[in-house]
Amino acid sequence: MQKYLIFLILAGVMTACTKEIDFDYHDIDAVVVIEGRVTNEGTDVFVSKSREMADSVRGACLTGATVSILADGVSVPVAYDPQKRRYHSDFRGQTGETYRLVVDFEGKHYEGTSTMPAAPVILSAEFVWLEVIDERMVVFEMWATDPASAERNHYWYRIDRISQHPHVLSLSQTKPYRWSVFDNRGNPPGLIYRDIVCMSERMAEEDEEDNWDNILYEGDKLALQLMSIDTPTYDYFSSLRAGQGGGANPRTNLTGGCTGYFAAGSVARADTLVFHYDAIRATPTFLPNAYTLPTQ
Repeated sequence: MQKYLIFLILAGVMTACTKEIDFDYHDIDAVVVIEGRVTNEGTDVFVSKSREMADSVRGACLTGATVSILADGVSVPVAYDPQKRRYHSDFRGQTGETYRLVVDFEGKHYEGTSTMPAAPVILSAEFVWLEVIDERMVVFEMWATDPASAERNHYWYRIDRISQHPHVLSLSQTKPYRWSVFDNRGNPPGLIYRDIVCMSERMAEEDEEDNWDNILYEGDKLALQLMSIDTPTYDYFSSLRAGQGGGANPRTNLTGGCTGYFAAGSVARADTLVFHYDAIRATPTFLPNAYTLPTQ
């Protein structure tokens, strides 16, 4: 019942407000913003400065910073990569290890630490129909494993969309189609799932311009990444989402007077899904295929 109540609330929000939410910060004097990640895929750090709420264009990564990762007493340099337009290293994190990000920029010193949790495994990802009162909703349903499920584990997901539809080609496709954070409370033992509301059937039929960034079109490609994160990183993203409407700065895990975050996380990726109406499952599943719950 709680699951469907959440869907009802989300459906109401999508119907009443389709304004795009950006990663905005307070209208104050510009401060340094550092977004850093060490994962099982490599290391990336983006250094910028906060911008006014009215500025909808994300600034470029600023060069001139000295960036490094400290691991087991060894300092690993993270140099600016002009191709990726950020600071990048092939250094990959390991489960259970704690890493420190060190950034020196414009005469100031910034640091952050994060511990890398175990990696989830994505078991299934598909589109399903969900009936909410008199509305049919298209939902992106994901199931994954939950390592060490006896503990409270935290996750961040992001769905990116690539579309060739004329309506979407006019929009920025560098921003995530959907993203959020959650924890494993209320999930079956050893599993996590997320039913991510995409659009209503009525929204797609009406095809209004205000909803183009939500509507999925035939042939759209969607890529899901799921990352296990530690508690401070979860707190940052939770406060970021909570403060978006009022412009409050999120709770950073970095020191030195900057904002942003540093996360050591394990990334899992699903195969790219191509959206086709005739391939939408009729109803949600309650366990991924060929998976049984462990005995208690």
